[in-house]
Amino acid sequence: MNTMQPAWVLGRRNYGDNGLLVELFMADGGRSSAVAKGVFRRKAGGSLASLLQPFHPLLVRLAGRGELKTLVTVESPVPAYVLHGDHLLSGLYLNELMIRVLPRFDPYPVVFMGYGEAIESLQSAVGEIALRRFELILLSELGYRIDWWLDGNQDPIQGPMDYLYHPSQGFMPVTLPQSVAASDKRIPGGVIQAVRSWLDDGVIPEKSELHLVKEVTRAAIAQLTQGRSLNSRAIFRSLRRPSAPAAE
Repeated sequence: MNTMQPAWVLGRRNYGDNGLLVELFMADGGRSSAVAKGVFRRKAGGSLASLLQPFHPLLVRLAGRGELKTLVTVESPVPAYVLHGDHLLSGLYLNELMIRVLPRFDPYPVVFMGYGEAIESLQSAVGEIALRRFELILLSELGYRIDWWLDGNQDPIQGPMDYLYHPSQGFMPVTLPQSVAASDKRIPGGVIQAVRSWLDDGVIPEKSELHLVKEVTRAAIAQLTQGRSLNSRAIFRSLRRPSAPAAE
């Protein structure tokens, strides 16, 4: 990889005495792990470790033929995004999610663009809408596209009807009340249509509509992660105030 390419740091940990093992998400190279050596040595402009932080748009060049690359060059074309509080936790959730579900070395340009837009929105305090939109982009690019237009029978979603969501089937119409288990949540077709209006026309969704999107994406993401919970979700729940927005 001889050319510089845009990248984000998804995570990092110490490597040896003066290095870091960095998890990167690159525009052309996808998700990749790289060793950065001598990052804590002070030089003109500060240490390299100060650049290799999450939410900092970078230009990087890697070397090596194995799965573990070596970070050769890193530059900072623009300042880092600064996230605080719940929005910082939301950003960490996105990073952990991508580490869990993105295959290595496969480029996902739409996901790359969507991630940058999500981080910019989080800095602008547009929290939950940014999260839900990115989750839908990520799921779609990984082959788990959620159909908000047609039900599992390929019939148009009807406003007066109720539906159940199944990750493997989509929205399934409730035809008989007795067919719904007590644990199943009935979803009004009108709410599904409102989400569609948000995706199609940018109509700002209501809180109940965003909650539906969260429940649906969570069910789909659970399939991708094989039911394993994300650490960032547990951290958020432990710190979450009663009035805080749903950030994961």
